[in-house]
Amino acid sequence: MKIKIIATGSSKLERFIHRWGVSFLIGDNLLFDTFGDPGVLLNNMRKFNVDAVRIKHIVLSHDDWDHISGLWYLLPNHKDITVYICPGFQQEIKRRIASFGVRVVEVEPFTEIKEDVFSSGQIETSCAGRTIFEQALVIKFLNNLSIITGCAHPGIVNIMDMVKDHFQKEHIYSVLGGLHLKDNPREVNLEIIEKLHGFGIRKIVPMHCTGKYATKIIRDRFGYGFVRIKEGDAIEL
Repeated sequence: MKIKIIATGSSKLERFIHRWGVSFLIGDNLLFDTFGDPGVLLNNMRKFNVDAVRIKHIVLSHDDWDHISGLWYLLPNHKDITVYICPGFQQEIKRRIASFGVRVVEVEPFTEIKEDVFSSGQIETSCAGRTIFEQALVIKFLNNLSIITGCAHPGIVNIMDMVKDHFQKEHIYSVLGGLHLKDNPREVNLEIIEKLHGFGIRKIVPMHCTGKYATKIIRDRFGYGFVRIKEGDAIEL
């Protein structure tokens, strides 16, 4: 299965100009998150030859603006799409999604989106004084797992522990996406990254809210297992 990076924003400048967030195409018909700038998302989809008509599943990691803004430009005239959300999403956002006439699924733990692709289900956490409801994506291939995160507010180690508890026979091979380490003290990140390394993952792709200093620590610790990617790049599982 191929994972293509449709859009990503990770620098302070990109955050300032709202070119912020992530969006992944899983295979050819599943979109995970829809970025914070709809214009960038739609332009990149055209640039990278992504056929919007083929998209049948949209999974939203959480309901922050930088992960859902492109959704409102994808849903018109695409009523055959199913949108997967956390039960704890804001009611206003739930109502707005439903107003397009699409199917909406509130995920339960390890909901199967399509063959070998699962939602972790809702994970509730507190961040900066507010409650966030988030889900990650898990892809199973051979005896391996790949975890894709939007922001990993609940903690990437916690997410990996949950996945490992559920898929006890498979090995976590790779982790991609926002790891939400950008505001942590260095000592905290060193501990987290050491725990990540302890899972024995072979490939790590830090993006978005990971932060440049944490990304450097990850690069140094994982060596050849560290992967730097840009928009339009694809990873084959």
